[in-house]
Amino acid sequence: MSAKEKDISGSKTMTKNPSLILDDEVFLRMNLAERIQHIVLITTFLILMLTGLPLIFYELKFLKPIFSLEKSFYVRGILHRVAASVLILNVIWHAYYTIFTKRGRNNFKELLPGLKDLKDAFELFWHNLGLMRFLYRKGFLKKFLEAHPYWLFEKAPEFGRYNFIEKFEYWAVVWGSVVMIISGFFMWNVELSLSLFPLWVHDIFVIVHGYEALLAFLAVIIWHMYNVHLNPEVFPMSKVWLNGKITGKELRTLHPLEYQKILEERKERL
Repeated sequence: MSAKEKDISGSKTMTKNPSLILDDEVFLRMNLAERIQHIVLITTFLILMLTGLPLIFYELKFLKPIFSLEKSFYVRGILHRVAASVLILNVIWHAYYTIFTKRGRNNFKELLPGLKDLKDAFELFWHNLGLMRFLYRKGFLKKFLEAHPYWLFEKAPEFGRYNFIEKFEYWAVVWGSVVMIISGFFMWNVELSLSLFPLWVHDIFVIVHGYEALLAFLAVIIWHMYNVHLNPEVFPMSKVWLNGKITGKELRTLHPLEYQKILEERKERL
């Protein structure tokens, strides 16, 4: 890490004005361990989707030639199981990192959902909808809205280190990983599954595994890709997952409460 680059906690001492965060100042948002975990998750997820989803849509014409090749189904199964094993190891590593490192524990605390996240989701929805501001401009509810300007939702809510969308996505990955690992384990070990559970329970494992995979695929392609890469504020792509860096300007725009927290910490050191 360069002299200019410090942890997002705000440990950098500025030379000219300690109370100022320059727009081009660089903060570390994801360290190397976190980036590797994320890249492994991306890689295994893609392999699992490419080797798993075809089983759900096997009747599609463009997929039939793939499975008509000799040993193609066997190779698909091997790749799927290897990727699943690597994913499990990555989950174990992430759990260890979260429990036994200070940074991991701090990240975990920041990712815990709270009442503010519900409030932020509510306010962002109405802010983006713009209905109350539209009604006000048209003269409806004018006295009420002038007396209670909060309900105009003129400004979007401000977020800290993680917004409610990022928290939701994190816990969705946690939940999805648990569901997929448990159901996939018993699908992988059919004899064990049938010795412990009746057939209908094993069938539920198969159904849950397939639909959870489809849900995860749609969530990543539609929601995660937009919020992280296609959102106008970061388009064409956020590079945090590659270099782990975020600038002071990006921090002020995307995480203003975190920005303010760092600013206050620097003022206290004056």
